[in-house]
Amino acid sequence: MHADVHPDLAKLSFLLGRWEGVGVAGYADEEEFQFGQEIVFEHRPDLPYLEYRSSAWRMNADGTLGDLVTEESGYWRALSEEDTANREEGAPVIHLEVLITHNEGFLESYAGNVFANRVEMATDAVLHTSTGLDVTASHRLYGLFGDNRETLGYAWDLAARGHSLRSYMSAQLKQVGKGAEER
Repeated sequence: MHADVHPDLAKLSFLLGRWEGVGVAGYADEEEFQFGQEIVFEHRPDLPYLEYRSSAWRMNADGTLGDLVTEESGYWRALSEEDTANREEGAPVIHLEVLITHNEGFLESYAGNVFANRVEMATDAVLHTSTGLDVTASHRLYGLFGDNRETLGYAWDLAARGHSLRSYMSAQLKQVGKGAEER
């Protein structure tokens, strides 16, 4: 971990950097398709949150990137050990709070936990504009896997357009940069 990373981010430091890869998406009323994706997790010195950006493009038949599918950005805020320890009896352990804004006109607020190199989070609130995608809930898993834990995998389940929570997107990405410090 970098010396200037806030101590509360230690449990999330495995996410830091720029990740690229491919995945598959589809929904109840959409045909499945492959996409290419870039995800960036960056930090600012001594602040207890990560900046997050993600873009996904539909894959063309020749394997090149095509049309933009979705973009999102936000902040992943780590809770301090004190915040985590001061929860009510029987309440779930919350290690992080996440805000993600989507170009489709909705914003998600997540609460989640971190265990080793794995994050699981679910929405506790969703807002959307009058013309935004009608999303009511989301659930996401992120984690490192592979022999050397070199692959970032994720799965995103979504409840939208009157459908219950169901699989929406998943991908496997490789780290291609360490983020802002490489620039």
